[in-house]
Amino acid sequence: MSANPGRPRGESNARQLLIEAAHRLFTAHSYESVSTRSLAAAAGVDAALIRYYFGSKAGLFEQMLRETLAPVLAGLRENSHGHTADQQPDHSNCRIPERLESLMLTYYRIMAPNPGLARLIQRVLHTEKNTPSYQIVNRVFDDIHTLSRLWIQKMLVDAGHLRPDVDPMMARLSLVSLMVFPLLAPPIFMENSGISLKPGDVERLVKHNVALLQRALFVPEQ
Repeated sequence: MSANPGRPRGESNARQLLIEAAHRLFTAHSYESVSTRSLAAAAGVDAALIRYYFGSKAGLFEQMLRETLAPVLAGLRENSHGHTADQQPDHSNCRIPERLESLMLTYYRIMAPNPGLARLIQRVLHTEKNTPSYQIVNRVFDDIHTLSRLWIQKMLVDAGHLRPDVDPMMARLSLVSLMVFPLLAPPIFMENSGISLKPGDVERLVKHNVALLQRALFVPEQ
């Protein structure tokens, strides 16, 4: 039997309003300090709708993360989803720099306008492991870790694009570090480096990162 109350009458954008309110409040305050009442007030809806759409505050928090990160997951999943042994795609002729640039741009287009989200994730992952927020973020990032590992394996290792002397796990760490650091760096550091998270600067940063990774990690293109 469902624990959710009956569906609200008529068309409603309450669900999206709650997702947006969750983004604003959870990125500005600790998970524990945000109440269902404050979430509902920020969204301008009845608090009962949190239970209807998400089951609980924890469900709303998790769904906010998943929906915000969905385009990044889709980019990773596009080339790393499961195949049978006789249906493996051939990535040996792929233009890996272009694929990597597209993936990074997708990531920054989602995260750059929402720098508080990266700080929220960092903050939560430094809390005790038995807290609800840690368990939720860890669950969401399990999907990202799995897909990024598959992306490296299928797009780079199996297709022969990764240099044989490079450890795939270290390659993934380098990739993630380059993508995440600008979102967590103190603003003064980014200013002194002449880089912002505005679209033009982000595109320049992505091209630099891809060129750096290409020279360090990938087999030279013929």
